[in-house]
Amino acid sequence: MQPTHKTRARALSLASLALVAASRTTLFLDIPTELGLEILELGLTHTPFSTLAAVSRAFSALIEAILYRHVVLSTPKTMSLFYRTIKSKSPEFIETRIKTLAVTVEPWRFTAASGIELEGIIAACTGLRVISVPRPAVLANSLSHYSLHRTLPSEIVIRSFDTTPFREREHSPSGGAAASPAAHLSASLSHLKIAEPGDTWHSPLSILAFFGSAPHLTHLSLARRMDANTDNDQVFVDEVQVLLASRPALRMLVVRIFPAHWPHYVDPSVPVASSTIWAALAPVAEADKRLVLVAAELEDDEASSWAYVPASSGLRVCSFWERCKMESEARGVQENEF
Repeated sequence: MQPTHKTRARALSLASLALVAASRTTLFLDIPTELGLEILELGLTHTPFSTLAAVSRAFSALIEAILYRHVVLSTPKTMSLFYRTIKSKSPEFIETRIKTLAVTVEPWRFTAASGIELEGIIAACTGLRVISVPRPAVLANSLSHYSLHRTLPSEIVIRSFDTTPFREREHSPSGGAAASPAAHLSASLSHLKIAEPGDTWHSPLSILAFFGSAPHLTHLSLARRMDANTDNDQVFVDEVQVLLASRPALRMLVVRIFPAHWPHYVDPSVPVASSTIWAALAPVAEADKRLVLVAAELEDDEASSWAYVPASSGLRVCSFWERCKMESEARGVQENEF
C-alpha cells in the first residue's frame, strides 16, 4: 500500500499547489487531499463547470485538470467539440492532463468527417496510457506516424475486432494491408481487451499479429460467441493453447463466451457454460490457471460498458481483470458444491 500513497501524493501535488494559490486560508487545506478531490468531483456532477471555475483562476485550472483526466466521447457531437477543444490547448496541457480516452460512439454513426476527427484526437493526445475504441483500424491510422515522439498506451480496449476502417482509404500507400498495422504499439502494450465478438472471424493469433510481437503483454481478453462455426471453434481452442505455451509472461488470458444470439437477445435457459466451445476450453483452463473462462452478459444496459472508464477517485472499484478472476473462482466454488 505504501507505493500507492506515494504515487497519489505526486499526482496530486499540482492540485495542492492550485488550492494554495487560490487561498491560503481555504478549508480545503485542512482536509485530506483524497477527500478534497472527491468533493470537487462530486461538485462537478451537480454544478456547472462555469460556476466552479468562477471561484478563481487557480481553482479553474484545478477543475479543468479533473475534467480532462478521463475523457469519454459518446456521440459524434461530443467528438467534434473535443476535436475543436484540443486545438485550443497547448501540447503540454494535452500530454500531461489527458491519460485515458474512451471513444464509445457506435461505428455506424461515424462519417468521413468524424473518422478524420478521431484520428486527429488520438494523434494529439500524446500522453495517453489507456485507450478504448470501437474498432482497431484507427489505432494504425492515427498513431503510426507519431510513435517516436509520444507516450504510447499500455492498455488498449477494442469493442470488437472488425478491421474495416470507419472511412475507406482511396489509396493504399503500400498497395496492400500490412501484416501488423499497429506494430508501433507492440513494445508498450501490456493489456489488450477485445470486448465483444466481431461480425467477421479473426483467430486469436491473427488479432495479436495486428499489434506485432507484443513482448510485454501480460493480460489478454478475447471474445467468442457460443454455437458459432465449429471449425473456427477448434482453431480458437488450438490457438489459445499456443498463446499459453508460447507466452510465459502472460499472466491472464480471459475468454468471454457470449450467448449465441447476442446482442439481439439472451436466452437464460441456455447457459453458455453448456456450450461446446466452453466444454472444449474447460480442460485447458483446468490445466493452466492463467486461462479464465467468463460467461458474458449484457452489462448494465449501457453502450459504453465495454470501455475502460475509471471510477471517481477515492472509490476502490475492481478492475475488469479482477472481476473476471473473481467470477471464475466463484463459479468453481459453485461447481465443487455440486
